[in-house]
Amino acid sequence: MLALLYLVLAIYLGDQVSRRFFRFVTVAQRCATAVLVGLLLSTWFTYIASWIFGRTRLPLLWGDLCFFAVAVVSIWLLRRQARRQFGHDAQFIQPRTPGSAFWDWITLLAFLVFACWMMFATLDFKGGTLLIGNNEWSDFGPNTAIIQSFAVGHNFPTHYPHFSGETIRYHFLFYFQAGNLTFLGLNLAWSLNLLSILTLVSTLALLMALGQSLFRSRAVGRIGAALFFFHGTLSFVSFLRGQPSVAAAFHSILALKDFLPSGYPYRGELWGIWTQVVYLNQRHFASAVGILLIVLLFLIDRYRQHAAAKAAAAPAPVAVSPSEPEASIASVGGDTITPSPEIPSPPEPVPTPYLFARLRQLISVVIVFDKSFVFAGCLLGLLPFWNALVFTACFAILASLFLLFPCRRQMVALGITTALLALPQLILLRSGGVQTPTHSLLHWGYIIEPPTLANVIRYIGFSFGLKWALILVALAFATWFQRRLFLALCAMYAMTFCLEMSLETLANHKYLNIWLIVSNLFVAYGIWRLWKIKPRWLAIVTGPVAVLVTAGIVVGGAIDLAAIHNCYWIQIKYVGDPLVKWVQENTKPHDIFLSDRYVNHQILLAGRRLFYGWPSFSWGAGYDTTQRDNDYRELFESTDPYAVLRLLYRHRIAYVAIDDAVRHNHEFIKRPNEELYSLNFPKVWEDKANQYAGLVIYKVPVPPPKVLKRPNPARLQALLMQIPPVTMFQGGKGVGRGQFDFPRGIAADHSGNILVADTNNNRIQKFSPAGVYLNMFGSPGQNAGELREPNGIAADSKGNIYVADVANHRVQKLSADGRFIAQWRGPALGFYGPRDIWITPDDFVYVVDQGRARIVKLDTNGVVLATWGSQGPGDGQFDEPTAVAVDHKRDRIYVADPHNRRIQIFDTNGKFVAKWTINEWLPTGWSFQDLIVDPEAERLYLTSPATDEVLVYDLAGIKLRALKPEPPNNLEGAAGLALSHGKLYVLCAFSDRVRQLELRGK
Repeated sequence: MLALLYLVLAIYLGDQVSRRFFRFVTVAQRCATAVLVGLLLSTWFTYIASWIFGRTRLPLLWGDLCFFAVAVVSIWLLRRQARRQFGHDAQFIQPRTPGSAFWDWITLLAFLVFACWMMFATLDFKGGTLLIGNNEWSDFGPNTAIIQSFAVGHNFPTHYPHFSGETIRYHFLFYFQAGNLTFLGLNLAWSLNLLSILTLVSTLALLMALGQSLFRSRAVGRIGAALFFFHGTLSFVSFLRGQPSVAAAFHSILALKDFLPSGYPYRGELWGIWTQVVYLNQRHFASAVGILLIVLLFLIDRYRQHAAAKAAAAPAPVAVSPSEPEASIASVGGDTITPSPEIPSPPEPVPTPYLFARLRQLISVVIVFDKSFVFAGCLLGLLPFWNALVFTACFAILASLFLLFPCRRQMVALGITTALLALPQLILLRSGGVQTPTHSLLHWGYIIEPPTLANVIRYIGFSFGLKWALILVALAFATWFQRRLFLALCAMYAMTFCLEMSLETLANHKYLNIWLIVSNLFVAYGIWRLWKIKPRWLAIVTGPVAVLVTAGIVVGGAIDLAAIHNCYWIQIKYVGDPLVKWVQENTKPHDIFLSDRYVNHQILLAGRRLFYGWPSFSWGAGYDTTQRDNDYRELFESTDPYAVLRLLYRHRIAYVAIDDAVRHNHEFIKRPNEELYSLNFPKVWEDKANQYAGLVIYKVPVPPPKVLKRPNPARLQALLMQIPPVTMFQGGKGVGRGQFDFPRGIAADHSGNILVADTNNNRIQKFSPAGVYLNMFGSPGQNAGELREPNGIAADSKGNIYVADVANHRVQKLSADGRFIAQWRGPALGFYGPRDIWITPDDFVYVVDQGRARIVKLDTNGVVLATWGSQGPGDGQFDEPTAVAVDHKRDRIYVADPHNRRIQIFDTNGKFVAKWTINEWLPTGWSFQDLIVDPEAERLYLTSPATDEVLVYDLAGIKLRALKPEPPNNLEGAAGLALSHGKLYVLCAFSDRVRQLELRGK
C-alpha cells in the first residue's frame, strides 16, 4: 500500500511541476509527462535523502519519510500558487489535432495490455520463487542485485553488487526506485514490472503525442507508436524461405524459442538487439527515451511559437513560396499555431549601474534564461545516473537541433543547466576502474567486419530497409521543419558507426534503437501519405504498396514476439529460502562475500554484495577486471594464509563462500585452496542437503588469529596427479597433465622434446616428440621460478630453458628440469610484457619486448648487448610486435609486426634491411602471429590466425603456399610454431592442443 501511495504522490507531484513549464498536445501526453517527470524527480530526491541518512540502520525509511513530507508540502504550495497566479488548468496547444481522442485511449489501453504481457512473461514471482525468462537471465543478474542491495541491503555509498569496493559505474537510479518500492511492500517482480509498465506506456503515449504534434494527424501518432513493437528487419525472409509449407511455417513460429538470426556473423546478431528484448532486459531504457521525448515535444512547441511570434511581428504579410511551404512555421498541416500566452512582453528595465547593465546586455546576446528551457535542462541533466547512454544520445540530438533551429540563446541556457547537473554524475561514473584509456573514442564501422562503406550500407538496408523505404516517402512529402528534425535524429547514426562510447562496442546499438523509436513516426507518415495520396486514382498503386510494406514490417516483428511468449523460466527461490534467511539474519547489510562469479544467487538476493560476480558485467562497466582477476585467483589459489588474509582485509571481505563451481570448474581457478580456509577460518554455514552445490561459508576472522596454518602442498599435488595424463595432441582445456588453458608458447629443445608454455595455468609442460607427457614445472606467483602468463619459450645449447614471464615483466632462466637459475628485468625502463624469445646456436638471446615496441639482444648471463625499435609505423618501428626468429647462417633477424601487417628484417646488430607485407595478418582479438625460420630448408613459416593457416615463404620474401589442415584438424587460434626433425608443431590456443604437420617431401 505504501508503495502505491508513493507512486501516486510522485506522479501527482510530477504533474504539478511539469504543467508550470510545458504545454501539452493531449491529455495522455500530460499524464505520461507526469509519470516520467514525477518518477525522475522523486527517485533523485529519495536517493539523496537516503544517502544523507546512509549511516542509519534503515536509510530508505528516512529517505521515504522525507519524500512523503516534502511531496505533500510541495503539492499544497504548488496548488496554492496555481490558484493565486495561473488558475487550475494546464495549458494545451491550440488548435487541437483534428479527430477524436477516444481511439487514442483505446490504443493506449492496447499498449497497456501488451506491456503487461511482455513484462510478466519475462519476470514473475510465484510461491516465494523469482521466475526470470531465459533471454533476460544474464541482464537481470546485476539489475536484481542492485534492487535487492537497496531493498534489503545497505548500499550507501553505492557500490556495484558484482564488483564491490569501488564507486558504482553503472546507471542505477531506475533500479534504486524498484528497490525502494520493494522496501515499501511490493515484491521484487511487481516492483520492477510496475515501473517498467508505467514508463513504457508513458513513452508510447509521448510518442503518439509527438506524431500528432509533428504531423497534425492522430493516425500517424497511433501507427508510429504501434510500430515500436515491430522492428522491420529482413531476418524473417530467410526463415520463411526455409519452411516447406505455410502450415509448417505457422507451427515453427508457434514453437520459436530464439530470436530470428540475421545471417550476419557479428556479435549480438543472435540476441535480438532490434527486438523488444532490448526493453525487456534493460528496463530503464524506455523511461530515459521518454524524457527525451518530453524535451522534444517542448522544443517543437517553442520553435513553432517562435515562428508564430516572428510572423505576427512582420510589418506586412509575406507570400509563402510553394517550394518552401514552411518558411513560416506558424502554419503546419493547415492549422495556425498561435503564440503562447506564456511569452509576455518584456517589463520595463529597472535602472542599474552602467557596468552591470553593460554586462547583462553582453550576456543576453548569447544566452536567455527561459524557465522552461532551464527545467528541460534539469530533466536531461538528471539522466546520467538513470541511463548514461540515452544522455549522450540527447546531447547529440540537441546539439543538432541547436544548429538547425532557432531559440539558440535559450538552448544555451538549457545546455548549461544540463552540464552543471550531469557533470558530477559523469565524473562519478568514470571514477575508479581502468586508469589508462582502454579504447579509442573514434571507431568506424560499429561491429561490422570489414567496416567498408558498402558493408555498412548493406547492414543498414537489411536491418531497417523496409522502414527506410517508407521514411523516404515521408521525407518527400515532409515540410522543411519535419526534415530538419529527422536530420537531427540521424545524429544517432554518427554515434553508432563513428564512435565507441564504451568498451562494449555492441552497446552502440541503443543509439539506433532511439533513432528507430522516433523514426517510426516518419514511417507512419509515409504509410499515411501513401494511403491518402491525391489524386485518388494513384491510391490504386500506392495503397497496396503501403499495405505490403507494412505487412513485411509487422510479420518480422510478430515472429520475434513468439520468442518472448515461448521463453522458459529460470527459477531462483528467495522468499523463505534457508540460505537467504541465514544471510539476512546473520550477516550485516553491507557485508561483502568472496564466492564463485555468480550471475545471480541467493547471496545477491539477500541484498549482499560479491567481491567479484560475473566478469562481463564489470568489464562492460569499465572496471579494472584484470587486477580483480589476479586478486581473485590469488584468494582462491594461494597457499600462503598470511597473504590471503591481507588481501581479504584490503578488500573488506567478510565471508568466503566455496561451492562445487569453485572446487571443480578449473577453467579459471586451477588449484582451489579450500583447505587453507577450512584450517584457519570458522565455518559458519554448510549446505548439508546439497541444495546450493555443496556451499560452505567461512567467516573472515577479525582480529586475525595469532598463528595461521598452511595447507599440505603434497595433498594439493596429489589431487592434481589423480587426473590421468593425455598427449599434447589430445590436450583439451583443464589443469591435468597434458591439458592446457590458452597456451601461447612452444619450442623444441636439442633432444627434440617439445616445451609448451601453458599460459593461463602458469606452468611449462614437456612432451616427447611423439607428444607423450613427460613432466611439468612452474606455479602461479611472482617469486623466483613462479610464473604469470608465460608466453615465448626457448632452450639454449646446454638445455637451459628461457621463459617470457609476461605479467611479471621479466625473462626467467631455468634448468632443463625447471629449477630456477636467474631472472632478467631487461635494459633501461625494464621489460614490459616480453612476448617471445629466440636463442641462436651460439647462445645469443633475442627478446621481443612487446610493451616497449623493441627487440633486446642479450647473452646467456643476461648482459644487454643491443636494443632497437620504438612505437610507430616507420622502418625499424613496431606496433606490438609478437615474435622474433634468427637465421644465424645469413645474419638475418625476422620480426613479426602484425598490427602494421608486415615482417621486418634486420641484421644481428639491429640494422634495418627490408620489410615484407603480409596481407593475411588481419585484425584479430588477440595477436597470435608467430614465425620460425628453417635455415637449412631456406623457409620461413608464420601463423595466420585470421585465416587458420601456416604461411610458407622463401627467404627472398616470396610466398610459396599456405598449410591448412582439413577438418577436424583445423588450426584453431594458431599461437606458436616449433620445428624439430622435419616436423612442424603448431600450438592451437583456442582448442588447447598441438597439431603436427609433416614437411618433408613438400
